Amino acid sequence: MDFTPNIFIGSSKEGKKVAEEIINLLKGFADCTLWTKAFQLGKSNFENLEGQIAFYDYAILIATADDVTISRKIKQKTVRDNVLFEFGLFTGGLGPTRVFYIVEEETKIPSDLYGITLPFIPKIGNPNFNEVITKQVFEIKKHIENKEKTFDLGFLPSTALAYGYFNNFVEKTVKRLLEDKADSKVFNLKNGSQFKIIDLKFTILIPNDLSDDMFNKVIAKRLKGGWQKLKVEPKDVRDYDFSVDVSKAEKNLLHLVDIPLTLNALNMSIEIYSKKQHLGKSVKEEVLEVHEIRNFKRTLEYLIKKVQLQGILLI
Repeated sequence: MDFTPNIFIGSSKEGKKVAEEIINLLKGFADCTLWTKAFQLGKSNFENLEGQIAFYDYAILIATADDVTISRKIKQKTVRDNVLFEFGLFTGGLGPTRVFYIVEEETKIPSDLYGITLPFIPKIGNPNFNEVITKQVFEIKKHIENKEKTFDLGFLPSTALAYGYFNNFVEKTVKRLLEDKADSKVFNLKNGSQFKIIDLKFTILIPNDLSDDMFNKVIAKRLKGGWQKLKVEPKDVRDYDFSVDVSKAEKNLLHLVDIPLTLNALNMSIEIYSKKQHLGKSVKEEVLEVHEIRNFKRTLEYLIKKVQLQGILLI
């Protein structure tokens, strides 16, 4: 994988030793946050949990047999209520494929979970505990590695924005320019030079942060690189304004450069989601920003590769 996933680890106080062992087994693979270090002062536990969801890529909830419940006259070992609640909360927020419910053997599970393959572990202290928990964590790692080859629609819109930017802008525009190449169209730049498209290259610049307005970033890059604007005349789509690397155009290479202005919407979404009421950024807001930029970038890379394989578009 090209990133380190952030994982929330939840358990009861009695299951904390199991949680700590899982964190130890995930060391070097993931950044894990134990529930005891996740809550902020001045907020209820529910507010803390609800506000935590988007800051994590995955969650692991550990259901140890801490209580005894009599249900329909049957006495059974059960998990602490808050652990089951947190499992449901994170499943609703991150999706069922990003939340793992590790169950101690002989612990009652809700009937709604019947038929789902859950990782079971023996009680801590059992001779097989270390072997079994190591195996289950290894399976979780494999699942995460495979999961990172796909893209989900979550609370924040990075995936949807990347799809919209690629499908409605990048793909349509490059197809349009390839038509101009086939027609041997002559382009005029503001410096008076002319060229035809022999080769076409499209560079998408992804910023490291969202601290500045994307319009300002575009202007700064144009000035620094000495790029010129090029307007593409519309046919079936609207006209497009690009930045062009003039030095490359002299060799009939149309090198288009773009910074996705749609990232402004992502920046605003993060501020709304985190209910920002302060200047600057908290550590968690920075983590969330990096997470969403990375997801935007990886979604674009996936779409580009997919289209290239279909022979439709080369970028």
